[in-house]
Amino acid sequence: MNYKVHAYILGRLLEVEAALLAAPLLVAFIFQEGRLVYRSYCLGIALALVLGKLLAYKKPEDIKLYTRDGLVLAALIWWVYSLLGALPLTLTGELPNYIDALFQIISGFTTTGASVIPDVEAISHASHFWLAFSHLVGGMGVLVFAMAVLSGLGPSSVNLMKAEVPGPSFGKINSRLSDTARRLYLIYLSMTGVLALALILAGMNFFDALIHSFSIAGTGGISDYSLSIAHFDSLAIDLVCSFGMLIFAVNFNIYHYLLLSKGKERIKSEELRWFFSIVVTATLLMSINILPQYINQGQNYGRALRDAFFATSSIISTTGFVTADFNSWPLFSHLILLGLMFVGGCAGSTAGGLKVSRVGMLVKSAFQGARSAFEPKRALPLRWEYQAVDQEESHKIMQYFIIYVLIFSVCLAILSLDQVNYGEAFSAVASCFNNVGPAFGQFGPRFSYAHLTNLSKITLSVAMIAGRLEIYPLLMLGHVLYKLAKQPLKG
Repeated sequence: MNYKVHAYILGRLLEVEAALLAAPLLVAFIFQEGRLVYRSYCLGIALALVLGKLLAYKKPEDIKLYTRDGLVLAALIWWVYSLLGALPLTLTGELPNYIDALFQIISGFTTTGASVIPDVEAISHASHFWLAFSHLVGGMGVLVFAMAVLSGLGPSSVNLMKAEVPGPSFGKINSRLSDTARRLYLIYLSMTGVLALALILAGMNFFDALIHSFSIAGTGGISDYSLSIAHFDSLAIDLVCSFGMLIFAVNFNIYHYLLLSKGKERIKSEELRWFFSIVVTATLLMSINILPQYINQGQNYGRALRDAFFATSSIISTTGFVTADFNSWPLFSHLILLGLMFVGGCAGSTAGGLKVSRVGMLVKSAFQGARSAFEPKRALPLRWEYQAVDQEESHKIMQYFIIYVLIFSVCLAILSLDQVNYGEAFSAVASCFNNVGPAFGQFGPRFSYAHLTNLSKITLSVAMIAGRLEIYPLLMLGHVLYKLAKQPLKG
């Protein structure tokens, strides 16, 4: 592995983070939030710049990255961004426990939205903006953003993008990777701008519209109100957010092909049909399930359908916004929401979860196995997106699922040491691992993760990054660090 290249790229990306931290500093000046907030963000900018310049002082002659380099560097950058990005939150005194600040900013960059802030309204505008802005950057990807604004990273940087873009497969939409990143971000930011305008027209003020459009675009869920979207109690805002969350949970390649007037074939996407079929089915089942409870509260089916649709859109897109306390809903609805957490959005979107394509292929593979038991002599190839899935791809999906279950189990075991009951611990790990945010019980929409021990918070932080980077980059980084730690013991 070429550590000089790693150091150089990490240095350049730290310079990018310094520029990103300037945005909440500007917000602090606009809202006149005091010297402590100014100094906290200024120190973060200064530290990022100094470290960046030290690491990138000399550009290597040949910037060449292999698949393994891309995986390690992707995980390393996400940890370094989070470790540095948490610093202003601690220095302002808003999250004096650095582990809390780290949990919160990891939740931001990974677009999870899980919070350890008990009183959201007490946080400064600058910190609200920083957390929501981290959703915007992390949604499409820190490295995708870097490749959109930086030059000179070389063609082998495709291995960086492969390590970060979510989904079972990776496909460029342009022959030049930098052009791919720029086009993706142009589409992404344009859609975010349109969403912010729609929220303003629906009744939000400018700052609230920015915060919530950033959160929806990154499918993150950070709000500047404790009640989340329920604070506004507006049908128009609910509908804009619901459809916005679904739009950003769709593969962005489809929007690119639509712009090129080549979207007719892409709209026939099997994954897209599965995605919207799941949304419609889950909405109808939950609305019927919660209707008796709503009638007892003096509300009608229209309100039940509205809340069920919002909850479905929020959870399957892994955004985590709420308009109703689904903690109080019947168990059947809890099971549907838990299932949606695992499914997540489409590959190539800003959403988390296993991804609809993986779930679809796993379901088809299970049915194929059952049919093979009855017709052992018949060849039954697994098909997805109207094409046969080769054996290697099918094995990769199964391997990913097995590793996913193993890591999930380890996180669940660690969280159980915190005297959390099984159901609540399971939902908390599912929520963080799939980058959703709210869970059930003491981790529900009206509560936070603040009461957990530092060990549990670190465990869930690792789960959030593992879920966002889809496991392999974090495993590879751990393997490399383990080998480096063993080296001095040799000989």
